[in-house]
Amino acid sequence: MVINKKPQKTKVEINHDLEDIKSDFITIASHQLRTPISAVRWSLDTLLSGRAGRISPKQEEVIKAAYQNNNFLVKVVNDLLRVSRIEEKGVNVLPEYSNIVKLTKELIKKHEDWARASNCQINLSTQNNLSRAYVDSLQIRLIFDDLIDNAIRYSRGKGLIKIKLFNQKNYLVFEILDSGIGIPSDQAKLVFGKFFRGRNAMRAQTEGLGLDLYLAKKILEASGGKIAFATKENQGTKFNVFLPIDKKQYENVLIKDKEAPENLLKKEREFVTITVHELKAPLAITKWSLETLKSQRPGKLNKDQLELIDQIYRGNERLLVLVRDLLNLAKLQEGKFEVNLVPLEIKKIISDVVLGFKNQSEQKFIKIDWRGANSILPKVKADEARIAQVLTNLMSNAIKYTLKNGKVTLKIEKKSGQELKNLKTKTLSKVLHFKNKKGYLVVSVADSGIGISLEDQRRLFTRFFRSKKVMQSEAEGTGLGLYIAKSIINLHGGDIWFESELGQGSIFYFSLPII
Repeated sequence: MVINKKPQKTKVEINHDLEDIKSDFITIASHQLRTPISAVRWSLDTLLSGRAGRISPKQEEVIKAAYQNNNFLVKVVNDLLRVSRIEEKGVNVLPEYSNIVKLTKELIKKHEDWARASNCQINLSTQNNLSRAYVDSLQIRLIFDDLIDNAIRYSRGKGLIKIKLFNQKNYLVFEILDSGIGIPSDQAKLVFGKFFRGRNAMRAQTEGLGLDLYLAKKILEASGGKIAFATKENQGTKFNVFLPIDKKQYENVLIKDKEAPENLLKKEREFVTITVHELKAPLAITKWSLETLKSQRPGKLNKDQLELIDQIYRGNERLLVLVRDLLNLAKLQEGKFEVNLVPLEIKKIISDVVLGFKNQSEQKFIKIDWRGANSILPKVKADEARIAQVLTNLMSNAIKYTLKNGKVTLKIEKKSGQELKNLKTKTLSKVLHFKNKKGYLVVSVADSGIGISLEDQRRLFTRFFRSKKVMQSEAEGTGLGLYIAKSIINLHGGDIWFESELGQGSIFYFSLPII
């Protein structure tokens, strides 16, 4: 079933939610995405440089494919941060009188090799006595850079790109005309929207987030400028960027956000969802490249090279986990998180999950005691994949936060609704689901790990929360696992709770209604 009925919220609550989503996403993008991406980049650089040993042409080809995907991820994260900051705080520009001719020539030189490799020629013409523009040159450089890159990227055959700089009334105009694929006429009105990519562009270039023009329009409008375009499919596109030449044009800019908070909240949720989908493809391709290298089919690797590949692989896996969790979060926030409820024997799911952690537990000399493998239990109505997801999260945390030679114990018990209703622990105020007449199965995962402080216990099931103790242990995580697990169990008509003492371990419980 799909849960899509949601209570109406007040504008105060909506604004509060919106700020939460923005700040959460900025934090995740800047820290949890950027760090592993940077680590992967460093390791790939080391492999390509030959510092870890010589590589064969075939190995170089596979590594370069991973490197290209990493470059795309870097751009995605940088664009996401720029958009998030603009959405949260508006555009921050530091204008001054700037030499646009010099800036344009520098960018053309930067793109020379890329244009030559793409069989493109770039021609620049400038009007005499061209005015200086009163703009933030760093922001304008990014806009011009993206426009030139796109013109090259979407040109066809022997492409010709014409750039003109000229004065027009109170503006300095940067005009760029390409002979590329153009934009379909029925999509022209969407060009400056967030995440827009023409359908022909997606066929020509699979990579891209569709934020460049959205960002350009926001920055230019905040600068007292504007951007316009003309296009014809299969014949090319012309963009005109109008830059203010008078300080007063910038000072007269007054940005008013008249959009309703409800619409902004919807857009932010769409933002997270689309972002996650864009990140999944390059990560999956990189994973395939790394697995190919690890198999040593393209050639033998020495010890140092294998260690680097393992480091890259772990970083990529961390990113994949983060992306999966963000996607689940987006679905939950939209009320579109699906659970397919069917009669199940929970015992089999637990046994499968325990088996999946066998190697991980043995590496840390942790004993897993599964007390229920031989018991006869009634069935529950549940989604096998989602319950496995919850168990995997609880087991992963138990092993992750338990020191070597520790122990993880799993139990399953049958309890009546009244027993759950009367249940009281230090960390549970009340059970919300207890009306099922046939009772509930309660699964528990106990560990001998680091435990949870009283200060952290009240925030444990909130989004992106990771305790200081956990972060000091250097264990990786997104801080979304328990939030998602709680949501899944609640959708099944059950509850999740825990008992914990700092330094003494934790026990997590969840209930599922018996059928």
